[in-house]
Amino acid sequence: MSQHLCYVWLLPLLESPYESVAANLPNALAELDIKHPLPQAVDLRQLLLTALESDSESWAQCAVIWLETGFPLDHELCETLLHQVSRKRFSQSIRHRLTPLGKRWLRQHRPTT
Repeated sequence: MSQHLCYVWLLPLLESPYESVAANLPNALAELDIKHPLPQAVDLRQLLLTALESDSESWAQCAVIWLETGFPLDHELCETLLHQVSRKRFSQSIRHRLTPLGKRWLRQHRPTT
């Protein structure tokens, strides 16, 4: 099973607050009661990438909430969310929440010359 498909089974984690999932990931995974094989080490960053690349409005909404409540952005997450915004696959309200997150991260991480 590909890594991307493994994370699809984990998308319901995004329905819980980021802080509670991050604080006790083993318990959060157990509550999902998934019978399919999971990745060896669950990467919450990969979970967000899966949500943003899914073209699902509801998973994108959950990903936005996680990002707004402190999930750390990195270059790949930032590029992915800005790419999805440019594709206009999500509602205007989600795009208007994702755009400032991505642009702020890019400004803060601009290389100094």
